[in-house]
Amino acid sequence: MNNLSIHSYCFIPSWTTADGERALEKAAAAGFGHVVVPLKTHAAIEPDKIARMFARVGLTPVCSATMLPEANIASVDREIWAAGVARHRASLRLARDLGARHVGGIVYGLFGKASAPATPEMFRASAEGLARVAEEAAGFGIRLALEIVNRYETNLINTVDQGLEMLRLIGAPNVHLHLDTFHMAIEEDDPVAALRKALPHLAYFELDQNHRGRLDRGTLDFAPMLKLLREAGYRDLIGVEAFSSAISGPETAAGVGAWRNLFDDGSEVAESAMTVLRRAGWAA
Repeated sequence: MNNLSIHSYCFIPSWTTADGERALEKAAAAGFGHVVVPLKTHAAIEPDKIARMFARVGLTPVCSATMLPEANIASVDREIWAAGVARHRASLRLARDLGARHVGGIVYGLFGKASAPATPEMFRASAEGLARVAEEAAGFGIRLALEIVNRYETNLINTVDQGLEMLRLIGAPNVHLHLDTFHMAIEEDDPVAALRKALPHLAYFELDQNHRGRLDRGTLDFAPMLKLLREAGYRDLIGVEAFSSAISGPETAAGVGAWRNLFDDGSEVAESAMTVLRRAGWAA
């Protein structure tokens, strides 16, 4: 099993078991070893069926988890905070049952453009909640990965330095970082230096072009970062993510601004990613 992962949303508008199976088949055909299953809508997740699908194609599931306005561990309202912890615990059980050992994404708070900066109280609330969630995750053999995203998608963690501070407050060995090149290009002064600083805690490194389409076209040069990972002996997950108005569901398109048709089939993204990865020595 290789360490290359691709998000199911490259292929399908939202997760359903039927559409997910199509995404897995395309990912396997392209040479990926892992596929991201978003645990956004719990009712849409059928763990037993998903586990069988992954086993059938020989892939490993990776999960992402989200918060809701009424269930958010970064809230200073303790009722909303407790509901956020409960939602994450439910996500962990789904991840465990479908066979995932990695749950990542913006697990520390709400996704979306905020109207004000996060307060220190919100940051501490998130750390407290994640410490509790991490303890339960450890019992399931699951690790958490905090995805660092840009200022338009969260007001909590936009840089590696902020991510490292969150890890310090959480204080759990099974909590790591998830870096995405699209977000790094917006927020980091020096993405390569930021990657180097994050390396001891990195569990997921995601390739994502400046326009969020095919990886072999755009302004972002992945080669220096992939070279750094190889020289450092990185062996964890390398992911691929992209969005297109031809594929993304309405909610996803609105969330990430996927207003243009950048590709008609996720296989285009998968193939372009493999081209980039082969050039850097990460794929055969």
